[in-house]
Amino acid sequence: MGLSFGQVDAQAQSQNQQQGQSSAPESNLVIPQRIVALVNDEPISAYDVVQRLRLTIASIGGIEDEEQLARLQEQVVRNMVDDKLKLQEAAEFELFITDDDAQSAFVRQAQSFNQSPQQFEDYLTRLGITKQAYLEQMKAEIAWGELVNGRLGRMANVAQEEVEQEIARIESNAGQPQYNVSEIYLLIDNPSREDDVRQTAMRISEQIRNGANFAGFAQQFSQSSTAASGGDMGWVTPDQLNPALANALTSIPVGDISEPIRHAGGYYILQLKDRRRVLEADPLDMQLDIRQIFLPITPQSTEAEQIAFFDRFDGMKSTMTSCDSIGDYAQELGIEPSPPLGRLRLRDLPGGLRTVLEDLEMGVPSQPVRMEDGFRIFFVCDRSKPEVPLPQFDEIIDQLERQKLAIMARRYLRDLRRNAIVDYR
Repeated sequence: MGLSFGQVDAQAQSQNQQQGQSSAPESNLVIPQRIVALVNDEPISAYDVVQRLRLTIASIGGIEDEEQLARLQEQVVRNMVDDKLKLQEAAEFELFITDDDAQSAFVRQAQSFNQSPQQFEDYLTRLGITKQAYLEQMKAEIAWGELVNGRLGRMANVAQEEVEQEIARIESNAGQPQYNVSEIYLLIDNPSREDDVRQTAMRISEQIRNGANFAGFAQQFSQSSTAASGGDMGWVTPDQLNPALANALTSIPVGDISEPIRHAGGYYILQLKDRRRVLEADPLDMQLDIRQIFLPITPQSTEAEQIAFFDRFDGMKSTMTSCDSIGDYAQELGIEPSPPLGRLRLRDLPGGLRTVLEDLEMGVPSQPVRMEDGFRIFFVCDRSKPEVPLPQFDEIIDQLERQKLAIMARRYLRDLRRNAIVDYR
């Protein structure tokens, strides 16, 4: 059974009392006011930590025990230190994010939950999370995005030659596997923390396998530039990844996650959302022109009528070879012709019907299929395999620039950490 928010607050209060610190009430809960860390002399309070803990627990779908809570709290504090560093660096360049700036992001976040801003604020309140705490986290994300783009964006420019090389790479990879992937990246910022980070990664992967939300974990824990989008990396090919990551994807079923993978100064957890082949259409995107003969079943229908229909169909089946004659076949079977179903993608059909139609020879009837309202005999009268064009020039530029910028942003934050004075209390 997981820990409640009240237990989180109670544990924080207990820790506070043991250290002889004062506390103040808020929303009928006692919230500690002690300082948890100083980041270049700017404080992070235990109140701030509890607010972020609540938000994180809500994002990941709960926690299991106090040991996990302790590790979660440690990670939350480190993430908040990073947020402080980002905001401090932004202030150095006179970049300040206001509540109004963060409000726009808050509105977009509410829409992603299919809620109005007020409904989303009420939802946070029920979890014991103030809207201001949510806005503060957004301010750091917004400031970092603007800072990285403003300072490093020009250095991430992509030359035409690079785009041409990428197009050649895509063409040479035609038919090769391609993966739609999300990531969680946990940085080992100190060699002494190797074991702690590895255990955190193992616990995160275990919780996700038990039903926790991958995107929520990515947003709260991942130290990759993809964190803001829930870890989404988009479609990648094996040659775009380190071999350790690429090899892991070959053995993951679609919808599953990898074990933690040690690489690039940290641990990765990958989620495989889909797979396909480069420049090859997904077979499920094939469009079928589907027509039918329909025998309705009503309360007045008799078993004898159904048997007679099946007997006539069995006698005619070998001569039913043309979609142009479906109307005539229906009349010979003693029923009214049915309108065509039109062109439908194979992936949009129910699983059982998909199985019937995906290999059905064109122009010949299927066996009668029992459905809620009667029996249907299907014909596939055309199949069209969709074309998969090369990505547009601008799309390739955008992708390459984002990749470059992500690497530079990671180095930028690493340097800020190295130069910071952080005093954990």
